[in-house]
Amino acid sequence: MSAAPVSLATLHWGPGTGPQVLLLHGITSSAGTWWQVASLLAEQGVSVTAADLRGHGSSPRSTDYALESYAADVLAVPRPASGAWDLVVGHSLGGAVTALALATDATWTRAALLVDPPLVIAAADVDDLVEGILADLEPPSVGELARQHPHWHVDDAFQKVQAAGVVSPFTVEATIRGNGARAGEWNLEALFGGSEAPVMILGADPAQGAMFSVEQGERIARLSDRVAYDIVAGAGHSIQRDAPGVVVEHALRLLPNRG
Repeated sequence: MSAAPVSLATLHWGPGTGPQVLLLHGITSSAGTWWQVASLLAEQGVSVTAADLRGHGSSPRSTDYALESYAADVLAVPRPASGAWDLVVGHSLGGAVTALALATDATWTRAALLVDPPLVIAAADVDDLVEGILADLEPPSVGELARQHPHWHVDDAFQKVQAAGVVSPFTVEATIRGNGARAGEWNLEALFGGSEAPVMILGADPAQGAMFSVEQGERIARLSDRVAYDIVAGAGHSIQRDAPGVVVEHALRLLPNRG
């Protein structure tokens, strides 16, 4: 049985009026890591809320890291007065959670933008994936991380180091192994079959460690004409850090009266 939703910590940018956007980060990150995308959207008159997922940032820890529980948490974040977000943007784990939350409650958001989401995790890939994520919990110095990622703003490196420092190995293990990945049951593609809200999926460059592939995009697009996808050439898994302007451009296209 899933635990009750936890109350997620949030950060806010923008005027508080106009289009309302919710940002959901990936594993070992935090709401603050969205600072650049959030700031750029706010400059366009968009009101932005970013949430720390359970076990991340300033949000409560839990014994339960089921995807359904992550989704219940984000569905419980207070919505705008209209009753729905105009757009939810989810990166990596946040993208998977967004897909599940939207499939659970079609009224939650009017549109979704998924940034290199892990929609399928093969059992054979689990150990390497967990090992790589656990390594993120002990990142190099801010300066070294910035040198490793020349397209990142230096504050992206700072925010990543800060965020990773408060995530436990248990959170990582429970999130990946505890959601069917070990058994090869982590497959969220079918969630898009009944999508009524427009969904845009941005995949990273395959040469840069993408989690989302063209083949996945083709399969999902056949399930629903409301789903589209694109690959961001030259961008790694953290597209919002490598190419924040691309994420903002797609977000604005999905917002009402801004496409």
